[in-house]
Parts: sequence; structure tokens; C-alpha cells
Amino acid sequence: MVRPSSAAKKKQSEAETARADPVAEERRRLRDLALSHKLLSRTPAKPSAPLEPSKTVLRHQGKDIVKKGQRKNRFLFSFPGLLAPLSGGRIGELSDLGTKNPKMYLDFPQGRMKLFGTIVYPRNKYLTLQFGRTSKSVMCEDSFENMVKVLSLSLFFFYQ
Repeated sequence: MVRPSSAAKKKQSEAETARADPVAEERRRLRDLALSHKLLSRTPAKPSAPLEPSKTVLRHQGKDIVKKGQRKNRFLFSFPGLLAPLSGGRIGELSDLGTKNPKMYLDFPQGRMKLFGTIVYPRNKYLTLQFGRTSKSVMCEDSFENMVKVLSLSLFFFYQ
């Protein structure tokens, strides 16, 4: 009698785990999709040239950053393209934010577009800074510790 190798056992246990946990399978599918479309990378990004700080940032060099009271959890959204609404206001709705894969529906005159995202917890915080007219202080408007990376979208519209 021949016993299966440890690699075969490992593959078999991974397959059983994937069948038992559909959330992990969906997460793996979205990650592989993002890697194949080069939206994510396994290696850290190396900039070709360092970014120069703007004149406003240089003028406020060494000033204190004042942070307002912390509000509820905020999510920064990262899209694979440019999202430029014509005017301010409601652009759609967000659903399933309590799950690992939230969905966002964008409203258009022809219907709705469905965007699929994944919640990412980056190592660094992202800040939105408000620079004053004088160079006395810098106000931190928001601090983002959570990010929703939009990896795929449905290319059809749901007609109303």
C-alpha cells in the first residue's frame, strides 16, 4: 500500500477548506483577479522618481498637525479608474460594508453599475490635510485606517 505524499495531503486539505469556506474562496478569487489585471502586486512598489512636495507643504514645514475629534470609522475608496461626477451629491449606494467584500452601486440615467470591492487594512494611515492661509498650523480633517479596494465591476447595467 502506498501512502500519499505530504504535498498531496496539503493540496487535498486546502481543497476541502476552500469548499467549506465560500468567503475564503471568493477572497482568493478576487485577489487572483486583481493580481492578473496588475491592480495588486506581490512585491512592494518602487517609485521611479521621488515625488517633490508642493509649495504649500514646503511652506508649512515643521508645523503641528492638529487633529479634530475622532469620528466613526471611515473608509477610503480606491478605484481602478477615474470617478468624476459632474456635480456634488449622491452618486450611488453602498451595501454589505460589514462583510469582507462590500458592493457599491453607481446610479446612471440608463441604470446602475455594480462595483465589487475588498476591505484592505494598509500598514500606513491616510490623512486628508487642510492647510490654512497662514503658515501657522495644518488641520487633519480625516484619518483613514481602512480602505476599500474596488477590484472588479459588472459591465452591464441594471435597468430601472
